[in-house]
Amino acid sequence: MSPTGAASRLLPSISRSLQFMAVLVFVATLSIVAQQLYELRRTTCDDAARQMAQLDMVLGEQTGRAVETIDFILRLASEPSAEGGADPQAARETLRRLIMGVRQVLAIDVADPSGTIVRSSRVGMDATLPPAAQKLLVTAAADPKAGLLFSEPLRTADGNWTVVVVRRVDGPNQRFEGVAVAWLNLQYFEDFYKSVELGDNGSISLHRRDGVLLVRFPHAEALVGKSFAELPPFRDVLSHAIAGTVRMESPQDGSMRIVGTRALRSVPLVVNVSLDEYELLAGWRRQAWTLALAGIGVGMALAALLLQVARRSRQSERLLFEQQAARADAEAAHRDLLEQMRKRENAEAALHQAQRVEAVGQLTSGVAHDFNNLLTVMLGNIDLLQSLPEAAAVAPRLATMRSAAERGATLIGQLLAFARRQPVMARAVDLGGLLRDLQPLLQSAVGSQVVLTLDIDPRTPLAWVDPTQIELVVLNLAINARDAMPLGGALSLDTRKVTLQRGRRTDDPVAGDYVCLRAIDTGTGMTPDVLAQAFEPYFTTKPSGSGSGLGLSQVAAVARQYGGLARIESSPASGTSVEVLLPCAQISDDQIDAPTGITSMMTTAAPTGRANVLVVDDDVDVRSTTALLLRRMGYAVTTAGNAAEALHVLDSRDDIELLLSDVVMPQVTGPDLARQAQARRPDLPVVFFSGYADPEAIAGAIPLARLLRKPFRPTELAKLIETALAEARSGGTVAVPIN
Repeated sequence: MSPTGAASRLLPSISRSLQFMAVLVFVATLSIVAQQLYELRRTTCDDAARQMAQLDMVLGEQTGRAVETIDFILRLASEPSAEGGADPQAARETLRRLIMGVRQVLAIDVADPSGTIVRSSRVGMDATLPPAAQKLLVTAAADPKAGLLFSEPLRTADGNWTVVVVRRVDGPNQRFEGVAVAWLNLQYFEDFYKSVELGDNGSISLHRRDGVLLVRFPHAEALVGKSFAELPPFRDVLSHAIAGTVRMESPQDGSMRIVGTRALRSVPLVVNVSLDEYELLAGWRRQAWTLALAGIGVGMALAALLLQVARRSRQSERLLFEQQAARADAEAAHRDLLEQMRKRENAEAALHQAQRVEAVGQLTSGVAHDFNNLLTVMLGNIDLLQSLPEAAAVAPRLATMRSAAERGATLIGQLLAFARRQPVMARAVDLGGLLRDLQPLLQSAVGSQVVLTLDIDPRTPLAWVDPTQIELVVLNLAINARDAMPLGGALSLDTRKVTLQRGRRTDDPVAGDYVCLRAIDTGTGMTPDVLAQAFEPYFTTKPSGSGSGLGLSQVAAVARQYGGLARIESSPASGTSVEVLLPCAQISDDQIDAPTGITSMMTTAAPTGRANVLVVDDDVDVRSTTALLLRRMGYAVTTAGNAAEALHVLDSRDDIELLLSDVVMPQVTGPDLARQAQARRPDLPVVFFSGYADPEAIAGAIPLARLLRKPFRPTELAKLIETALAEARSGGTVAVPIN
């Protein structure tokens, strides 16, 4: 067969293949356009549903607040202070003042169990409640926990719509004494919903939980009071969930609408927001026409291009060019894939590190409370043993036991600080003064072979930090420097103000002024590999048993906790410089708090020995050890294992002068016990002690003005007790206000 004949059969075959491909490309283009239009329509509807759910949540919250105001007014109206004695005019004025300025309430009545109105804010009111309110009165009388009850819409004398809201009034021993009734101004809710712009075909409605329509905007007179319980929002959504979105046919005009539904949690009301689907998709239809025409044009263009290629199949240069273009695209895609893989590996590494930190935080928070209780018992009994005359024979052993227990307390504090579980009590702190106060302790920690110098810039601003945490940071830096200078050397601690520019990484601190605490030693320095891991938790170059690997990681964690940073400069045989940048305090010098932390623990307070202290702790060992310590210091002590026992002691004895309570206890917490105790004895001072990582979170809104963290020294406990007693005897404030 001649080459010419073979070519004559091959070229038509290629041409037909390209023509068939042109048809496939045209069909595929139309399919892609159709898929994109479908996805665009679905996305539009989903976005609208999410926006409606968010709007529904906001409207529900606002409506809930309005109803909470009504509930508050009804509670006030049912109190004896609103009765006004025997003067009906005084009672009416009292009720009118309650609803003055509250637009959602037209009037308020109080009725007895028979339905007779005994007080009202209205002039010339009826003698009895209307039938709708009478039905709710019967329900309230039968159910002590009925809460707020809402009637169906009623017509007022002026022809407007209203709803009666009823709350049960109880007397002593939950005896039913009648109801408090509010007449709602439904126009208030309609005006509020009117302010929300939903378009021409949007609507907002307020229903009872059983589906009865109370308010709707735009107003539809024929629908008010009608029940929609069989429609999907109530039948399909509220039957199994508190909120949701459905697509349904409008019972008013038959149009398809998207309806967002949310039930209020505390009252039997439901807010519905609906949009006309046709209007919602108006923009999508315009885009659909544009994309359809563009898709048809693109498909036809691609088909025409393939046909042109078929006609010019012999032009190999064109084929070669397309091959080169395809190769370039493939190389670019390959580079993009490699970049995505690199980013994914970085993200996985960051996630792994975050999971490690979170795991440490959960672990340390869980064991800190129990471990601190154990350390409290150990240190308390060591103090008691050291005070015995026979203790001299075993004094070294007791000192070793105390050292081990205090190392355990320090380790718990380091773990909590690294995991960011340690509660922060930030205040304005003069770091220069703090370093001067710590200098004797630091010199003792680094030893006589290390020359310690302080370089305090007097222009250094105050830092906004927790002084106890910063003292631990300084101690960690000093001990690390000492370990890097086994043959002695020099350690310099200085403070100054620095200005930081915005870093490149997203987790860098914001630009601005910072207080810089720097530690410079003349030690062995670090290699690049060690320097890269210096801030990693549990990384240490010390021998086994000589370090936990949390010292520098704690320094970095504390700096990040305040929005600052820690950085290291070091090289072998050239020493190390560690900088800790902390935020500046935005207050004046006269607002500096008294120093607290390690230095303040050195101060002692001489106990008066005349106070009778009630010690409350559910841990029997902590309770007994604390009681023995207090008795050894001269206090009279009474103990209780829980809040009930403590309140019984306070009710039966008048000689209790101070309450010392644990924060975390079963059933009734320490702050709740203090609140109940001070309700009985307003002048009773309270001191808290806790081994929990974050006792303020347990206390909630109750402030812990006098808080001692476990484990503690007897001098610390005596200082807080004497301060609280002196404050109470001088007529000052006490730890917990009565709510």
